[in-house]
Amino acid sequence: MSNAFLKGIDVSHFQGKIDWPTVAQQGIAFAYAKASEGGSVTDPLFSANYPAMRAAGIARGAYHFLHADVDAGEQARHFLSVLGPVQAGDLPPMLDVETACGMQCAAIDSAALSWLSEVQQALGCTPLIYSSLSFWNSNLAGSAALCAYPLWIAEYTSAAAPVLPHGVSGYAIWQHAQTGKVDGIAGAVDLDLFNGTAQALAQLGRPAS
Repeated sequence: MSNAFLKGIDVSHFQGKIDWPTVAQQGIAFAYAKASEGGSVTDPLFSANYPAMRAAGIARGAYHFLHADVDAGEQARHFLSVLGPVQAGDLPPMLDVETACGMQCAAIDSAALSWLSEVQQALGCTPLIYSSLSFWNSNLAGSAALCAYPLWIAEYTSAAAPVLPHGVSGYAIWQHAQTGKVDGIAGAVDLDLFNGTAQALAQLGRPAS
């Protein structure tokens, strides 16, 4: 695994209270916190994690866990209300697509695209889409439109790079472990790698208005 990658993590309330200054000292360049899920669920620690990430000097982003059986517009508006005003340097939001919720592929694709489009229009930036290799190939590979969004791929391997899903030519972030250990976090945490330089990561961030 190349040392050229920038290290990051993604968290939710499952990690409990996080000591973000200590996390920053471990060389964590970026972090994403869960903001919302479905049409009404708000992560109970997002309001603590999100400002603390920024205060610790970590490039921050927020993500939403998609329920394909709930109206995508409702989910997008819920996420935006939880996110609140964006600030210079904030990273684009991420849509977590990893469960079918009993829906067929076309419905999952449609829900994901609707959420991505509405959030992109509202924030003026291109969101990322997160999924595992197996889920993408089984449920999302039929939608060429999803390939237009930067991919955050979940694949747990010791290889130097992840295997890409069908129809995808590159990736932005690789979640390479889900049982990582980082000082400042009591339990296990997802470990991520940004596929680019510090300058590229900064360019993803929202410019100063």
